[in-house]
Amino acid sequence: MNVGHIMNREVVSIDSDASVKAAAGKMAEHHVGCLVVTEKGRPVGMITETDMLSRVLALARNAETTKVKTVMSEPLVCGSPDMDFIEATRLMVDRGVKKLPITHGEHLVGILTITDAIAVHPGMLQVIEEAAKSHLPRTFVKRLRKR
Repeated sequence: MNVGHIMNREVVSIDSDASVKAAAGKMAEHHVGCLVVTEKGRPVGMITETDMLSRVLALARNAETTKVKTVMSEPLVCGSPDMDFIEATRLMVDRGVKKLPITHGEHLVGILTITDAIAVHPGMLQVIEEAAKSHLPRTFVKRLRKR
């Protein structure tokens, strides 16, 4: 099964020059926990709720003046729509990422999450748990088991 068949095609992104406050507003508006960060339409990073907490709020930075590009997670690990689903899941675990933007050339076309992978193929939980022993936080793996 290819990633293109199961990825979420509705990806929310934000420009790297936007403020962290704008990013937080966009996350709230779309009910998502992360945004793919773009520069000139090309994906370059990811900003998550955790990035905002640890790199902005915890450091008492101003969310209105702090730009997304200064706190985003990078480099961005991407997959392709023709990538095998299991290969993509292993890539995510090996690189310690929970969300994998899917690109075709330099264009963002979708996103695959660990949660999506388990929803599509419940047997993947065991594979992810085994492979993720040193890559993903235990608390995250425990939450996956509950779904």
